[in-house]
Amino acid sequence: MDQAQTSDSSASPPPVKVAMDPDVDFSRREYGGSTSYVLHHGQTGKFFRFGVEEYHIATMLDGTRTSKEVYDQAIDDGLRWKHEDVAKFIAQLVGHQLARTVSAAPSKAEPAKPAAKPSVQKQESAESSAAWSRRLPVAMSMIVSQRIPLADGAVAAAKAEPILGPMFSRLGTWLWGLLVISGLCVVYGNTQEFGEEIRRLFDTGLWLLLILIWCISKLLHELGHAVCASRHGVRVGRMGIMFFLLAPLAYVDVTDAWKLKRRFQRVSIALAGVYIELAVAAVAAWAWWLLPVGFCKHVAAQVFLVAGPATLLVNANPLLRLDGYYVLSDLLEIPNLRMHGRRQLGGMIESLMFSIPRPKSLLSSWRRPAATIHAACSVIFQFFWMTGLIIAASMWLKGLGIILAIAAFLLWGLLPLSRWIQRVWTYEPAHRFGLNRKRISLLGYALMLGLTVQHLSVSTSPLARRVPVVVRYQDEQISRATSDAFVDAVYAVRGQRVSKGMLLIELRQPELQLQRDVLADDLTLAEQREVQYRRQNRIAQATSESEKADSLRRQLAELNDQLDGLRVFALRDGLITSAHTERLLGSYVEAGDELIRVSDPNEKELLVTVDQKNTQAYQQAVGRDAKVRLRGGTKLTATAAPLRPRARQSLSHPALAATVGGPIAVEPATDDQQAMRMVVPQLESVTPLDPVTSAEVRAGQIGMMTIADDQSLISRIVDSFWPERQMRR
Repeated sequence: MDQAQTSDSSASPPPVKVAMDPDVDFSRREYGGSTSYVLHHGQTGKFFRFGVEEYHIATMLDGTRTSKEVYDQAIDDGLRWKHEDVAKFIAQLVGHQLARTVSAAPSKAEPAKPAAKPSVQKQESAESSAAWSRRLPVAMSMIVSQRIPLADGAVAAAKAEPILGPMFSRLGTWLWGLLVISGLCVVYGNTQEFGEEIRRLFDTGLWLLLILIWCISKLLHELGHAVCASRHGVRVGRMGIMFFLLAPLAYVDVTDAWKLKRRFQRVSIALAGVYIELAVAAVAAWAWWLLPVGFCKHVAAQVFLVAGPATLLVNANPLLRLDGYYVLSDLLEIPNLRMHGRRQLGGMIESLMFSIPRPKSLLSSWRRPAATIHAACSVIFQFFWMTGLIIAASMWLKGLGIILAIAAFLLWGLLPLSRWIQRVWTYEPAHRFGLNRKRISLLGYALMLGLTVQHLSVSTSPLARRVPVVVRYQDEQISRATSDAFVDAVYAVRGQRVSKGMLLIELRQPELQLQRDVLADDLTLAEQREVQYRRQNRIAQATSESEKADSLRRQLAELNDQLDGLRVFALRDGLITSAHTERLLGSYVEAGDELIRVSDPNEKELLVTVDQKNTQAYQQAVGRDAKVRLRGGTKLTATAAPLRPRARQSLSHPALAATVGGPIAVEPATDDQQAMRMVVPQLESVTPLDPVTSAEVRAGQIGMMTIADDQSLISRIVDSFWPERQMRR
């Protein structure tokens, strides 16, 4: 017993005392009616915010007290902290180099004994494990993000001050407002044209130009921060470039803005970059409107999109830890908004799942739920945002992208999750079989998660699939001109009911009739010569005239067909649905031009187009009722008809083309640049509609048919990010 006690005492390390770094400086601030302290570390240039209790603990770290003595003094001063809370806070200060450890000398009365060898090995193993756990996140962070300083921000701000400085004056702010509002009016008045420019934003042939525009825009963004900070007397640090998942991003060090006591000044510095970019976007919008159609006009539109909507989505987004986040933090008067919110959100989750007491919140009144709501929204948004970035990087950069994806997954997913699991697992001592209530709950949640993933992997997805549809007339007669001709007479107008065999339009083509008469004469002459040569027993000449006569007969038959086509008859009973048929009278039409349409409004059908990825799901839905929603809000139920056996690439209905607002991507046909064809071949099916439904819908209405999914949810998600996987499948 005594020997064990001696071994333990010899293995325990000497007491450690902690002292704050001499370069640390505190300044008092008032936020939302509460007091906090801003810590500035002069050596690293970093800023930290402390509450009153954290500040009180920090002031006791003078190098003469151990953590146990600091805890005892805090209890005497009325602070309700646990000893492990004090130790953790001190460890964080040391980890951020805000404090340093000072080993206490061993007592003379009790000289330190050499530690036992097994204890030394355990201690070295623990220290090695702890060092590895600290180095791995640093290594992963260096892979995901690299920061390269390039220039002195103060020098750059001084050079940019004559150009950008006047924009931050009172007059410049008013002019900025007028410029941005006018630019928004230009965009609002040309919404459709800018929509087409957005679709061209992802053209692979313009990526180099887009990267150049992005770099220039972000350089102006950071110069805006630097110039605004300089105007408020804030020291500007280094400027440079940061690669986040190999995407280039500019940065400038204006962390000294925390020294400013006026909230408006801090907000203006945080918004200065977006302020400059929005001005650039407004100028680009006006340039787009004034420039003639061409390459320069397109470049102006791309500048607007990058400097306007893109910077609002990214830099001004309060859910990302960028400019918008710091603005929101200052406006709500919640320093370290992300830290407070996630701490409260994590405590709420742990309390609900494992009955772990929630940590004491440093916020009060409405700021406490506001920070929690912000944390929940930011976690959800960043999960999808970062997942999309990781997948995009792995797809575009191939092998290097996969390395980045693995590093990002370890840094943002696996390591935080493992730390949280370890914290819950070691929160209470183990009982029977090495378990306790929290460990059992953790294993239960893990089992539930595994069963859920397995269920989502094999069960049909609850998400529905949608395929494009368009309403059209059944057996519609579309008559076209068989040759170039003049419209001589029109016997039917729009809305008139006609019967089968009724004459609708007469065309006139004198040259065609003349050609027919000439061919008829030539044919008669060839037939006479053939008879004459045969009587003279001149077989070769007779055979030649016979072949010539056959050729003339074929040409004459074609001309007769064209002449017959000059008289257009109704091929079915129905109504004239062509618009402005009366305007055809006396006009000149070319071969292939549409003349007239005959159909029955009470006989319509749904034309369904199905691409390859939805073919299997649609085939499973054949014969079942499916929901159809047409543009305009019309809803109906139709039975999915079988697919036609062959796919087609020619456009089935003009309303389906994306160029006129339809859902199907098209491209010019190779043989006719005015005709369009579908980029991806589509299968088709036709579903007849009953007379009542036919009367409620309009021909040409497009919409979507909803069918059940044929894949599991996980497979559906994977296919959405890797379309080539589905093509192989």
